[in-house]
Amino acid sequence: MIEGFYYLLGAMITLPFLITFLVYKLSCKVVGEKRFSFHLAIDLTTILYIGSVIAMIYTLFSINPISYIILLLLFLLIACVFIHWRAYTDIVFTHVWKRFWKATFLLFFTLHILILLVGIVYNITIVL
Repeated sequence: MIEGFYYLLGAMITLPFLITFLVYKLSCKVVGEKRFSFHLAIDLTTILYIGSVIAMIYTLFSINPISYIILLLLFLLIACVFIHWRAYTDIVFTHVWKRFWKATFLLFFTLHILILLVGIVYNITIVL
């Protein structure tokens, strides 16, 4: 039973694109609104992209990037708070958190694609 959970978690971290697409399609069927479904899929799968980037960096470079990623997320949160403060002077935490979570998705989605390409090139150069 517990091994099946590990395999499911491993598949979710390995294939976050597929999980994002499945969450989007499922929420489109349930809710019917595409924009809301898109944002829901992004919000629910951001943590998968973070886990995927951690796993890929650990696999490719044999370093544990968790502390670096926590620092990166803290700096990103500080930047979101600062930008929100400069634009609106009042800090509304729910608005800041939404922007932070979307920025986190964009950052780790991009990192996922870049590290995937680096991994492919790296493994091809090892074979040749």
